[in-house]
Amino acid sequence: MIRAVADFNASAADVWDLLLDWAAIADWMPDGYVRSLECEGSGAGAVRHLVTGDGSRVSERLDRADAGSGLLELSLIGRLPWGLLSYTAQGKLDSLSSDRCRLTWEGRPEMPDDGPEFEQVAHLLRKSYLKMFQGIRNEVES
Repeated sequence: MIRAVADFNASAADVWDLLLDWAAIADWMPDGYVRSLECEGSGAGAVRHLVTGDGSRVSERLDRADAGSGLLELSLIGRLPWGLLSYTAQGKLDSLSSDRCRLTWEGRPEMPDDGPEFEQVAHLLRKSYLKMFQGIRNEVES
């Protein structure tokens, strides 16, 4: 599991709304992270097909979105990049006060082994989580 945590100077509701607008990621992810995006549906079951800045094609399905518990779960579907056998992630959003919240993001990549390829993928995922946090911060704290 790969885990990252960030606090935001924004309400949990504002961050939740941003995360659940499944097609909006192309608008707030920084540094050309998303080159193109097509989205099918909304809410649980929605799928977004992304081409990332490095040309990787990724399809992410929103598997669960529970506003009451602040839990969001997604999985990569279809053809998986980087030698992945599977990938799921869970975001947990906690309100710290009326205008502060914390997002804990845990990714679970499955690969054939834990060798150097796994470390490369883990590095890419950590980098993407930091970019996600930066994008959220830029969007909700401005």
